[in-house]
Amino acid sequence: MKRLFRMKFPLLVAVTLAFLLAIALAGTALASPPVHPNPGNNPGNNDPVNNPPGNQGNNPGNNPGSNDPVNNPPGNQGNNPGNNPGSNDPVANPPGGATQSGHPDSPSSPSGDCIVAHAATPAQLCPVAGGLQYYFIGADGSSTIGPYISSFGDLVSLYTAGATVLLYNGINPSTGKSVQIDFLPTDQKIRVSTYYPDTQYDTNKAYVFTVDSENSVVHEAW
Repeated sequence: MKRLFRMKFPLLVAVTLAFLLAIALAGTALASPPVHPNPGNNPGNNDPVNNPPGNQGNNPGNNPGSNDPVNNPPGNQGNNPGNNPGSNDPVANPPGGATQSGHPDSPSSPSGDCIVAHAATPAQLCPVAGGLQYYFIGADGSSTIGPYISSFGDLVSLYTAGATVLLYNGINPSTGKSVQIDFLPTDQKIRVSTYYPDTQYDTNKAYVFTVDSENSVVHEAW
């Protein structure tokens, strides 16, 4: 009997120790914080899944008006002042072509040497500093100074024979009608395309004329 007891005692001790060890290991596992498989999955960090290249966390490049090539493709980088009318936008103001504002030497209203003789014209051009000063004309004959067009010499040197060149595209503030000024390199002429003010008889009646280097005006639609 004593021999049997001696044999079972070590076995009981071993089982007890194994049980206590299992409890200790379980307590350690519960006390330890879970390990996140990938800390990069937190929004706003550099996780390539939630934040693909070009959108790393709070990347200011993805805010409208920044230099993000998606929201701001080349040529329109963020709040590019070149895209505002009246700035150095090469579309509205091609180099040497025309400017949004008048020439500093231009009078505020058309002078006596202006070249468009048509009494009802909604547009007027006056020679100033070798070029032509454009004036918007209202239905009542009032005028507002418009873009200044460079001299024919400058235009010819800038634009060789080929496609029509847009010099200016805007609105007559007195009539709300569009105004487009082109240079025709092959013909070496300036073309003005606009509209009469609307009346009870006509709406969007075209008014188009060309001007050559001698300031001779030829109407194409009036």
